[in-house]
Amino acid sequence: MRRADVQYGLEVNKYEEVGQLSNVKRKALMKTSIVKLVTILIIGILFGRINLLLNQSDNSGIAPIGISYLIAVATKENKRNSLIASIGVFVGYLTINNSLTDGWAYLITVTLITIYYVLIAPSKKRKKELAGFIIILISFFIYGFVVDRYELGLGITLCLLQTLIVMPIYYVIKYSLNSFEEINTNYFFSSEEIVSIGIFLCLLITGIGNINLFNYSIRNICALTLVLTIAYVGGATYGAMIGVLMGIMVGVASNDMMYSVAFFGVGGLVVGVFKDTGKIFSMLSGIIIYFALALYSNALTLKLGIEVLTSCVLFLCIPRPVYKSIEIEINPDRKKTYLGEVQLNSIKEEFTFKLKELTSVLATVSKCLSNVNENENLLIKSKGSALVENLADRSCSNCENKHLCWERNFHQTFNSFQQLIRSYEEGKIEIPIDLEKRCVKNFTLLRSAEGIVNNYNVNEAIKSRLAEGKNILSTHISNITSTLENLLNDFKREVTIDVELERVIKRVLNSNSICYNNIFCYIDKNGRVKIRISINNHDGADYYEKKITSLLSDTMRMQVCVGDDGYNINVKTNERIITIEEKPKYYMVSYGATEPKKGEKQTGDNYSFGKTTNGSYMTILSDGMGSGPEAGEESKATVDLVERLIEAGFNEDITINTVNSIMGMRFAEDEKYATLDLSKINLYDGNAIFVKIGAAPSFIKRGRDVKVINSKNLPFGLVDEVDVEIIKEVLKPGDILINVSDGILDIDKLNLGKGTWIEEYLKSINADPRELSEKILKEAKILSKGNIKDDMTVIASKVYLDS
Repeated sequence: MRRADVQYGLEVNKYEEVGQLSNVKRKALMKTSIVKLVTILIIGILFGRINLLLNQSDNSGIAPIGISYLIAVATKENKRNSLIASIGVFVGYLTINNSLTDGWAYLITVTLITIYYVLIAPSKKRKKELAGFIIILISFFIYGFVVDRYELGLGITLCLLQTLIVMPIYYVIKYSLNSFEEINTNYFFSSEEIVSIGIFLCLLITGIGNINLFNYSIRNICALTLVLTIAYVGGATYGAMIGVLMGIMVGVASNDMMYSVAFFGVGGLVVGVFKDTGKIFSMLSGIIIYFALALYSNALTLKLGIEVLTSCVLFLCIPRPVYKSIEIEINPDRKKTYLGEVQLNSIKEEFTFKLKELTSVLATVSKCLSNVNENENLLIKSKGSALVENLADRSCSNCENKHLCWERNFHQTFNSFQQLIRSYEEGKIEIPIDLEKRCVKNFTLLRSAEGIVNNYNVNEAIKSRLAEGKNILSTHISNITSTLENLLNDFKREVTIDVELERVIKRVLNSNSICYNNIFCYIDKNGRVKIRISINNHDGADYYEKKITSLLSDTMRMQVCVGDDGYNINVKTNERIITIEEKPKYYMVSYGATEPKKGEKQTGDNYSFGKTTNGSYMTILSDGMGSGPEAGEESKATVDLVERLIEAGFNEDITINTVNSIMGMRFAEDEKYATLDLSKINLYDGNAIFVKIGAAPSFIKRGRDVKVINSKNLPFGLVDEVDVEIIKEVLKPGDILINVSDGILDIDKLNLGKGTWIEEYLKSINADPRELSEKILKEAKILSKGNIKDDMTVIASKVYLDS
């Protein structure tokens, strides 16, 4: 919350539009986009290279996988991705064109599908899917009829078969792509989704084809590595599943399905069985079973042995965090544990935040109590004079010579009285020589001095005991701050974790290639959504902060913004923690104008205004008794305490009575008090509450109408418990709230029963907060004719609609 010295027009808008992105931000954005596009391109090439052989005697086959992948990407409604995917599939088909039956038909189909989806695709997804299948049907029919010169019946049959083969493959790939979007979210995959992901990965490896490195099959090495990895992470079930899938895919592409299914399936099953023995023993079991199967099938060769050993080395080189990430995604129990740990850490952070707020409040209370002696020091100079005056009243009031002593020899008599009092304080009963010669009531003077000094000593002893008690209380409160951690187990959360929203946000960020470390979503006690996202703190973090805010606004269909506290940086991990919340409907601008009492350099009023962490706007004005530094200390303490308690989440009733108790202990023996004028406006709906403790009326200006807000509570320190009266109003855009101290109104005391001058003045003036507060202060000075008898303070706050 802004301090009182922050004036109108000086606020910094953290959402200021930046004209151009820095080179670093552009490079970061370009890098993520390029990586995503290259990935789509490579997948397209690999899927386009998958040749499904129809029989063992013919090396020519069909390639429906690439077309299915292209339609699955195109229906995602991203034309750039669709274009890149089509290029990849087209290149993939070109590399195996000679091995395909009707290879040019696939290239023509890819071209037509690309033109349709990139240029003229409809908005409805169902129509897109149907149009893709129709294009396949027509393309293969025309190609067969014109180029291959098939008969009508045969042509229709073959094109229908091509289309029917594409359809189920399309839905499997589409299902797997949707499943990939759920990775790194709190979504739990079903068995079907895991199988679809497995099919997708197996198809990728199958697309490598017959590419060899030093006469060793890259496809076989990658396939073995994938089976070993999944089996080790997921156990026998997932090992057998990925092994069978890999065997089917590689077998169809290599015309040796039975051997491939047995080889990969049994290998994955055995490695999964031994997963609990560790990585080394799991790998050894895999080596043994692979060599045993090869030996039994008469397929044991040096080439196979090197490929198996190479895949085992790659398996050992995979970092442990990769295994952990895979396990979290495919193992529901492991993922539950992981999400529980993440949420527990988030809860701990929330508790720590609350703890810090409470600690800050108690520290402020302790500081207020420990600073009482500073106020007492302001009275030391006046105590000596008060004792002399008291002694003079007792001894000289009825003396016939008092005019000689106090009019002709004032300074000498005053100093002599001070010497007499000082001698009694030091234990020496000694009347000054000057008084002994001139005073005719020496005995009365001595007795009065003794009585005054004794009373003074008793009072000082009482005050000392009271100060000691306050210091002890201050110490106890300070000690409480160090033991608050023990209260964490009993602390009741005021938030509800929103797991579903967290999953949606993770999915959105993943699909937009935005890296993050953690996301925590919750609904606060006011029913508003709050999101805490941690990202790596680098040069492009500011750009990603704005990008995330924009994406979440579109996803949640509500305007969100970064919270007033902006972001925090964890120095140890170099993470930027961003708090995003629902954007308020309104915002307010305030300005304060002050003028001290005539003859004083410092005002006794203090104020503060600004937005709170819970989406409200608060103005606080306090008027200390009297004027000058001493009154300023009292009002400042009142403002600080109220501000801290409200920010920490305490309601108005608890806040007011807590401050009243503390200020009652703080005030010195002489009668003192401080007022409070508190206004709190909800920036989401305009609901406003007003609390006045001995404060002057406030005013709400709406056009030419002026409404007076007033209450008759006594100031702080005069009663043991305050009966808090909360006044409720609803503010609208354009309304102006004016808070004033009693110095503004006291210049017109004769008309207090008929309405104040400021009420009439506000009806005839329109201005922004700064100009309005300055004009009100100027008018008050004119009406007082320059004789300012009390501190004057005006705070003007205007409500605006946040676009």
